[in-house]
Amino acid sequence: MTSAALKRTTARAFFYLDPVDTRRRAALLTLAVRRKKPTLALLKREYAQTLAKIGKAPLNTAGKTRVVSGGPILSIARARKLVDRSVSSSTYGAEPRDSAIRSVQHSLLFLGLQHPPLRDLCDLLITDILVWPSVKVAGGSSAKLLGIAWLVPSANLTSLDIAESVVHEMVHLNLHLADMTFGLYTHAPGSEFEAYSAVLGRRRPYHHAFHSACVAVAVIYYRLCLGLHDEIDSLRSSLRRCTSELLGHRAAFTGYAWNAILAAHAFSRAPKVSAIPVHKDLAGPVTAGN
Repeated sequence: MTSAALKRTTARAFFYLDPVDTRRRAALLTLAVRRKKPTLALLKREYAQTLAKIGKAPLNTAGKTRVVSGGPILSIARARKLVDRSVSSSTYGAEPRDSAIRSVQHSLLFLGLQHPPLRDLCDLLITDILVWPSVKVAGGSSAKLLGIAWLVPSANLTSLDIAESVVHEMVHLNLHLADMTFGLYTHAPGSEFEAYSAVLGRRRPYHHAFHSACVAVAVIYYRLCLGLHDEIDSLRSSLRRCTSELLGHRAAFTGYAWNAILAAHAFSRAPKVSAIPVHKDLAGPVTAGN
């Protein structure tokens, strides 16, 4: 593929890491649900209120992501099957809760210092981070509860690790927003299939595999920005395998998603931070890539 062709193909292809495209979709959903066209200054609050209306959830509508451990957010996350009940409230005391909250808050500060535009994307798409332990899984997010990201605390996680998890969940939530607005899957007869997950390293339904490809791009980008060049090779290989399989099923994806797959496949072969839209908003010297 020539350089010019690649540029045409990847126009808005990294939409899940594109502040302009993301704000456009957030404003579109707000207009559709609440008949309000938000200004840029009020977009975060108006979009959060839109998600609260859709999910009937007590979401935070302030400008920055809220970090909680318990309360109404935990209750609704359990009710919607986002958070499991493997750890009861009575066994998770105030001290570890406060410590976990501080760790996540510190990680958000770290992300904001390292990459302010990426932090801004997270603040728009994640209204609340719920910190709660589990003996089964490592957290997650859900299309049924947009705005909330669940992180499982661990003493082994650094601020860099936690910030990466936040970016990971932000991408999932952004993809759900894209599917609700522009659409990602055609649902054509016979289009259901399984593909290799770039993140989990096993076969999953195609829509989960697509999510994994986008998350992998974001994680590789994040690590390159922090100069962690030695920590991307395995993920690049997994991303290449995942996107190679997805490319065999054009009928399953809309043009919007298809461009993302093409771009992710190219990125797996030659990752460049300059290809990622949010990087254009990053002030200061480029730390990695071209």
